[in-house]
Amino acid sequence: MFKFSAVFMLLAATALFPVTGMAQEHVHQGQAAVTASPGNSWRKIEESMRNLSDAQKKGAADSISGYIQSMSQATDALLAAQIHVDLKPEEKEHLYNSLQNLKRAVDDLVEASKAEDKAALDAAVTEVSGVITLTRIDVPPGLLERISGAQVRAEIVNTPVLQKGKEATVTLRLKSAISGKPLTPKDLKTVHTEIVHALVVDPQLGDYTHAHPGEIDVPGEYTFKMTPETDCTYRLWADVTPVTGKQEYAMVDIPGAEGCGTQAIDKTEALGASVGGFTVNLKLPDGALAVGEDSMLSFEITDKEGTPVKALEPIMGAYAHVVGFYDDYRTIGHIHPAGDEPKNDEERGASPLSFHFKPERAGYVRLFIQVKVDGQEYFFPFGVTIPE
Repeated sequence: MFKFSAVFMLLAATALFPVTGMAQEHVHQGQAAVTASPGNSWRKIEESMRNLSDAQKKGAADSISGYIQSMSQATDALLAAQIHVDLKPEEKEHLYNSLQNLKRAVDDLVEASKAEDKAALDAAVTEVSGVITLTRIDVPPGLLERISGAQVRAEIVNTPVLQKGKEATVTLRLKSAISGKPLTPKDLKTVHTEIVHALVVDPQLGDYTHAHPGEIDVPGEYTFKMTPETDCTYRLWADVTPVTGKQEYAMVDIPGAEGCGTQAIDKTEALGASVGGFTVNLKLPDGALAVGEDSMLSFEITDKEGTPVKALEPIMGAYAHVVGFYDDYRTIGHIHPAGDEPKNDEERGASPLSFHFKPERAGYVRLFIQVKVDGQEYFFPFGVTIPE
């Protein structure tokens, strides 16, 4: 099966400014940069490119102009951010020229979209895709990450294109965003019993995997297995904490047979889920959840007889884990229950459990609650909406 090279994956999937996170005692919230930031603008450019490619493949002409407009606005915002100021002369020139080339290519794409000439439009899309690639490799190594404050870069290497129902071995490469040196286990802290937490989900937020990649004999490379339920390209957030820095969520995409970025997310609110003979009900606090405000959520898990489960087994140093993916497909929350944590593998937790939830932004959030009972792990999906 065809495998993507390290360079291709770096260009096609890694954002110029990786997502970073904030750590608290029981709450780990990762968030995208604010709307006007260079990082957010670049991510918008990349996402618009992926969605534009999807729309072209499917002949969705009605969507193409919107993606082009979004890309153009994001490019203008990136240039307006003046991120080349206060750099060394050679760095400033390199970055400035790359961004100007990107601007010209996007402007040409806008004009081609007005001409109603499919061949010209296809050529312009190909040109922009190539310039985005060059923008990522032409700038000095570590420059853009240094501007954004990120310390970790994630890449996917030697990994087959994901196919529905087929187990794949995913190889994750972690390295310093500044020096380019590989990050080995001695460079990373163990957090909740693991060095690397790989949080993986498809663009529609329906198929979630929480894995712990294991080190292989190549420094800085880690592998794990997953069996996707779709042919889509999946996004991975590598939740890691460098020994000399803070917790980060280094974001990278794992290519699938289809991009699926243009498919809508089912934003149905759901506070109950049943999996494997167990049912979990999620209880929200009185009143609406609010951006930036800490709320206490609770959930109860019952067996098929409706009896509350009293023997939740330790999993990564806690009795449950909750991960939330926002509908912008960038913002993520990694949450752990409040209260006492297990001191050994023999201790058991009792339902219900509570956890703190501080929404980072408005919009729809898909929550996955992960528990372990009788040696088996279960994932329960929920959906909540954070009002503006």
